[in-house]
Amino acid sequence: MPRIMIVEDEECIVSAVEKTLASAGGFALTAVRDPAKALPAAISGKPDLILLDIRLPGSDGRHILKALKENAATRPIPVIFLTGMSGEGDKVIGLDMGADDYVVKPFGAMELLARIHAVLRRTRPRGARPTAASSLDAVSVGGLKLDASSRSASFRGKPLRLQPKEFEILFLLASRPGRAHARGWLIDNTSSYGMSVATRSLDTHIKNIRRKLGRARRLIETVPKIGYRFVRPHDRF
Repeated sequence: MPRIMIVEDEECIVSAVEKTLASAGGFALTAVRDPAKALPAAISGKPDLILLDIRLPGSDGRHILKALKENAATRPIPVIFLTGMSGEGDKVIGLDMGADDYVVKPFGAMELLARIHAVLRRTRPRGARPTAASSLDAVSVGGLKLDASSRSASFRGKPLRLQPKEFEILFLLASRPGRAHARGWLIDNTSSYGMSVATRSLDTHIKNIRRKLGRARRLIETVPKIGYRFVRPHDRF
């Protein structure tokens, strides 16, 4: 089970990441809110990957990254920067310092999971056992095929032109066919961390997905007073 350490002072982001990794399964998360404890926690905990916020109270994530890369015990640990800086120069500096990837805030749950999976695939030892979560980069159920890395979708060989949120919602539903999902859970796992979301927007996205599925719109079933469920397609679709 990959061990993830997050160095972040915003409780809402720590909580959201914790829920995301728990729902994906196959991860153990440790949160460090005090920047001064980041290096000691990495040395003692030996995580498989570190999520590191750049802007921290009284510190700078780049200084922490520098300390991690100068220490023999923590140098091999891959780091993904969590940054509110969208400028290309800021990203290049972080990568040049040794970061393996970066995610710009606000970011969505699926984007973060895709980045974590990609970094772990590149950095984990050859032959390491894949996690249950890493097997969910792609979904194929009935005639529906979804690929999270390329954000491509098709049904019975025909492309589905989905908006980013539509893809994320359909991916979450299709990766767990037959299971009812609460509307709140779907919103939490397809929303950008730190941004408020209109709850009715989920229903609009579902409506659009059904329209694009055409005759197969019944793949997405409304579960009264709960949310939605993906049903396995029948031959008539």
